[in-house]
Amino acid sequence: MKHIQKQKNMLLSILVMVVLPSCFMLQSQAEENTTTIVCTNSILADFTSNILTDNVTIEYIMPAGVCPAHFDTSPSDVSLIASADMIISLGWEPWLESLLASSGNTDVKQIKCSQPGEWNIPSGAIKYVEKIGDEISLLLPEYSDTIQANAQAYLTEINGTAEYLQSIIISNGSVGKEVICMQWQKDFVEWLDLNVTYSYASPESLSVQDELDIINAASSGDICAVIDNLQSGTDFGARVASESGASHIIFTNFPGAIPGTDTYLEMIVYNTNQLMEGIEAYEYKQGGLQELESQISELEVQRNTSLAIAAMFGILTCVFVVMYKKK
Repeated sequence: MKHIQKQKNMLLSILVMVVLPSCFMLQSQAEENTTTIVCTNSILADFTSNILTDNVTIEYIMPAGVCPAHFDTSPSDVSLIASADMIISLGWEPWLESLLASSGNTDVKQIKCSQPGEWNIPSGAIKYVEKIGDEISLLLPEYSDTIQANAQAYLTEINGTAEYLQSIIISNGSVGKEVICMQWQKDFVEWLDLNVTYSYASPESLSVQDELDIINAASSGDICAVIDNLQSGTDFGARVASESGASHIIFTNFPGAIPGTDTYLEMIVYNTNQLMEGIEAYEYKQGGLQELESQISELEVQRNTSLAIAAMFGILTCVFVVMYKKK
């Protein structure tokens, strides 16, 4: 029995010696076959994650709630760039080149999405997806078929969401409503078929005269909403809305900045819902004001009628007094 047990222990030891190195080799090979893609922001990371799903790690640098022009890098961002096989950027981030230089990563491949334009509107998002898909296919030809299939499926999803959003704007009766908005959201608002009567730049770049012009524009006509962009700051828009009586609506142009907006599609659905709720709130408030004005008008009529009756009664009293004295 001891001899048999000894043989079993020897066999077990041999298996461990053979299997464990094999497992480590497989894990090492899997890590070597995994492509690390670093995007500069969450919108590019989301587009990329819908295009390439296997054997890839996708991360992004800039927090979703931060304006790209005001983002301050950190040492952890340098480490992220140092480990990247591929970097996908908008092509105009002022801090990216210094990160690349600091990382020492001279082999990293770059994809710059500098031409597609606005990603807020679905047609713009489609251009980004096509650009990223084509560029990654060139860099990773072994995944080309999968990338193109994933991209087509995602484009179908974008188009379906776009049709849905435009249909609910129509059914909600919001088409043609007059609004003022931050210029980075102008294309999206107009794509939803609202009337942008005035758009403004980042609040820190506005002069005193610019601010007065915006406030005057919001106070004239039938402006139902002032739409801000979260990443650009919202204090100025809140003040304009407060002074004009319009609803203050806040959009985001990067997914992940607000709970429930982790993807591009969730983001544009959220923005559209915020728009409709803001317009409804404005119209409800206007309806309440109209009802109050109507009540005030009725009270004024009643008051004027009472005053007229009182005046007539006073005149008649004077007449009767005069007639009585003459007797």
